[in-house]
Amino acid sequence: MRKTKLLALLLALVMVVPFALTACDPSTPGPNPGPDPSAKTYTYRVATTSITTNWNTHTYQANDATDVLGYTEDSLYTFDYNETKDGYVIIPSMAAEMPIDVSEDYAERYGYDPTTEGMAYKIKLRSDLKFQNGDAINAQTFVDSVKLLLNPAAANQRASSTWTGNMKIYGAESYNKSGLTKDEVTSTQYATVQEAWDAGKTLYLDKEGINAAFGSWFGGTYEQVKNAGYFATYFSLYENGEKTDVTFFDKYDVDKAENGRIEVTQAMLDDYAKCKDWNPDVQTEVAAMTRVSVTYPEYAWEDVGVFADPADPNALIIVLSQPLTGFYLNYSLSSSFWLVHPATYESCIKTTGGVYSNDYGTSKEKYVGFGPYQIESYTADHSVTFKKNSNWWGFASGEQADYYQTTNISLVKVTEESTRLEMFLKGELDSYGLTAEDMDEYQGSDYTYYTEGDSTWFVALNPDPTTLAANEKTTTGAPAGAEVDKQILSIKEFRQALSFSLDRAAYALELDPLGAPAKALFGNMIISDPESGTAYRTTEEAKDTILSFWGLADEVGPGLEYETKDEAIASITGYDPSGAKTLFTEAYNKAVEMGYISAAAAESGNFVISIIIGRPAEAAYYDNGYQFLSATWTKAVEGTPLEGKLFFTQSAVLGSTAFADRLRDGTVDVLFGVGWTGSALDPYGLMQAYVDPGYQYDPCWNTKNSYIDITLDLDGKGEKTYRASAYGWGYEALSSVEIEEGVYGVRATVLDAEGQPTEETVVINAGVTADASLRLKILAAVEKAVLEQYHMIPVNSDSSASLKGMRIVFGTEEYIYGVGRGGVKYMTYTADDTAWAQYVKDQGGTLNYK
Repeated sequence: MRKTKLLALLLALVMVVPFALTACDPSTPGPNPGPDPSAKTYTYRVATTSITTNWNTHTYQANDATDVLGYTEDSLYTFDYNETKDGYVIIPSMAAEMPIDVSEDYAERYGYDPTTEGMAYKIKLRSDLKFQNGDAINAQTFVDSVKLLLNPAAANQRASSTWTGNMKIYGAESYNKSGLTKDEVTSTQYATVQEAWDAGKTLYLDKEGINAAFGSWFGGTYEQVKNAGYFATYFSLYENGEKTDVTFFDKYDVDKAENGRIEVTQAMLDDYAKCKDWNPDVQTEVAAMTRVSVTYPEYAWEDVGVFADPADPNALIIVLSQPLTGFYLNYSLSSSFWLVHPATYESCIKTTGGVYSNDYGTSKEKYVGFGPYQIESYTADHSVTFKKNSNWWGFASGEQADYYQTTNISLVKVTEESTRLEMFLKGELDSYGLTAEDMDEYQGSDYTYYTEGDSTWFVALNPDPTTLAANEKTTTGAPAGAEVDKQILSIKEFRQALSFSLDRAAYALELDPLGAPAKALFGNMIISDPESGTAYRTTEEAKDTILSFWGLADEVGPGLEYETKDEAIASITGYDPSGAKTLFTEAYNKAVEMGYISAAAAESGNFVISIIIGRPAEAAYYDNGYQFLSATWTKAVEGTPLEGKLFFTQSAVLGSTAFADRLRDGTVDVLFGVGWTGSALDPYGLMQAYVDPGYQYDPCWNTKNSYIDITLDLDGKGEKTYRASAYGWGYEALSSVEIEEGVYGVRATVLDAEGQPTEETVVINAGVTADASLRLKILAAVEKAVLEQYHMIPVNSDSSASLKGMRIVFGTEEYIYGVGRGGVKYMTYTADDTAWAQYVKDQGGTLNYK
């Protein structure tokens, strides 16, 4: 998901580990244990900034839904400690054993090669599974739940996760769209406009279709591209060889059209051909930005690859459309598999005027869980409490009797940080997430534990020269009479200088004391080989990327400046004020040479470089950061031709759902404290965020026309060098994208011994079933290419610190990826609720955590 330092926009499902909070040394002072804990209550109390209003696993959108689902639902498989508690393993939970490959048994039925592994699996379930109300759970319950998820009439938010992730269930998409008539982008159905016309179809130009094309072409929406001035730049109509003041989108203005759409005609195609600046492929491009009504064929539920084993009612069969094996199979199955209580779910369905609605998972009465806890009370937008679910298999069987000492859980909404801290100090909460303002008092506390996150925070720039040039004309507040220049941001040396002039240690100290200086796209918590738990940054490929990017590749080895790669990497600070000054001077000279700074302005010195720094939210972090960056860069240009020429302004509040769009459309030039999260176990999938125009912060980098050469040994017969686009390597190859019917990966060109392209091409599929070493080499190469753009400048890592209540003891002192510090399963207490209340009273009502 795309994130700011303080705000997150949910874009994708992330793995949920129930409340793996920071822990404190159990030997630290606290109340003495009470008598036999089995007869007492132990309530884990947490304050949160929001209480979910919808936790239906088929429809929820906000991440706070996982605050409920993490306690009330179980999963087929789950992450747990390994035997030595220094790593993770995936083990069965609702399943009785690990998945069994039964691909050969279903090859004929589903039409794939019977020798292909990873196409079909049998999942044997425990025989004692029950919902909290005592109703039995078997394979058919899972099947019924998936059918409800994929109900074509429901349009469930999470339905697409059955075919868009690593695990692609056979027929899921076809059934979900069965019999529906929908407007789809024409190019997804027909290669050209003429092909659609030949099929008797009517095509329409509307914003949804345009947005689909513009997201790929420009990385923005209709409004953003329009506001950036691109319509006149690319889509002006030519008449008699002369450029006119009318653009294609002036003539075909969907904002003024009836119902917001315009039927595509031959005259429209003829006009589109007049966009000489764009020089379009009319037939395919109009197909890419228009929509056509499609009626999907009926598809029988019986053909979907989810069903109960006819020979065993406690065995679930899943059939996939692409092979999936090993860790990523088990990871994909570490979920509830969309399980709901079918009877209750169906009772919550209403169809009014042909419109489907469902309020399952919106109240205690309209939900039935199947995890270790169940909802005891729920007050919308206020609080939710839980108690143990005696029908959960772990408790009913006694297999989990040595775990889950927590008898009750309380979540309460508290928006003010000061109030949460006050409640914690009064013993009313069992954890408190520290803020930067708290660190002076609590950073040395015995109860403070630090956890490194999976995000890297960046200074992000949009150095698109066209957008920058257009915005020079609208800059306000600059010195009167001064020439305004913004295009210097498009010069790489200028962006490098901005990076080299940043003291990342000072940045962290000033703005984010919990963080640490970042040196690359991915931090230390990113796992590149989940089978072994190998952290990406520990691999030779990842080390070489950092060393090459920071110019130390030739400084490591016997007799050189650094003996080891680790020693060289440890020396990197990213701070080089002298080098920054040299680069600022080079950038100035290039800007004058390219006309970005006019000769007259260069001679007189009467110019300013206007830089707008974005403010995603109204928060001290962004206000302080603006002051830090503007002061840092103002000082950095001293002694260069740019001294006194940087003119900074801070934007208005951009909002948590729009901050990235405002960088992409050029409203702001710089964002800081932004990044991506949610894929610590899949950096290969996360790379899409950096190379796919639909996700990039920096849409001016045309990743489909920027090439990377990678040397690989694909067949064990020797290395060859292959060339493909950054988009191809970083998305098509690593995410196993279908580029042609039945063809997955990137089509790369083979280079000859002199590095010249040959006529030979090869498809390279580096998806989840590919060799780990192949994936790693491609990932490292693309990471380096992204860094070298200096559009995304890594500044610091995402870390957190929390105070742990005196009575809480966690499973491990060290944070283990996938398990955290044990979560509620391993959490124990040194005092029950009654003894704890007395202890707090004896301390005068306020506890000392300093």
